[in-house]
Amino acid sequence: MGVLLGMIIIFMILLVVLIGLSVGVAFLLHWLLPAVGLEMALLIAVIAVGQNILIFARLLNALPPPGPEEGDESDLPPIVILDREVAMPRRRRKRP
Repeated sequence: MGVLLGMIIIFMILLVVLIGLSVGVAFLLHWLLPAVGLEMALLIAVIAVGQNILIFARLLNALPPPGPEEGDESDLPPIVILDREVAMPRRRRKRP
């Protein structure tokens, strides 16, 4: 129950931050371009901020994880690739 409550709280905090940033960008867009209505500016801002957060999260996940140094690989077991020695049986065609 505690893990679920924590995830919901984190989701709500992120949602409030997303909406807050979007409203700020929408007011800025409406102030710079008065021809754009406030509703359309808010829609544009929500999509733009959401997309930027998605791209930023993907960039953070693409970074290599901090692991052991190059010289510390001696304690890892070696990787062994086994060849298939036994051939898989093939299906014979039925003759009419």
